[in-house]
Amino acid sequence: MTRHQILGAIIGCVGVSLAILALGLAGQALPTWAAERPLLVEKHKSAGMGCDACHKENPPKVAAPTPICTACHGNYEKLAQLTQKVTPHNPHESHEGEMDCAECHHVHKPSVDYCGKCHQFDFKVP
Repeated sequence: MTRHQILGAIIGCVGVSLAILALGLAGQALPTWAAERPLLVEKHKSAGMGCDACHKENPPKVAAPTPICTACHGNYEKLAQLTQKVTPHNPHESHEGEMDCAECHHVHKPSVDYCGKCHQFDFKVP
């Protein structure tokens, strides 16, 4: 193998490893529902929203804070009303109180079931 081929193989392996880490797959597979759902960034784009709708810098450097989310999606009381029929428990009526939206909902990577760290609710998080 030439140096160029070896370097290409190393860069390829590093790239794949970084992609796996970025998707949260390092030692832990995503639930099937997470892999099947489009990322929230795609939903926002299809609604005609650009990065500047949530982020104040371009390119974005940090996640949008919860007040940006609730400005469009409603406060926790409204969210709890929207998810009142979710079983076995309403995820927006958490015993942990009003949490940051990003604990569950991710825009640029698959969302997670934060409650699933302790409970077996098996929420399918958009």
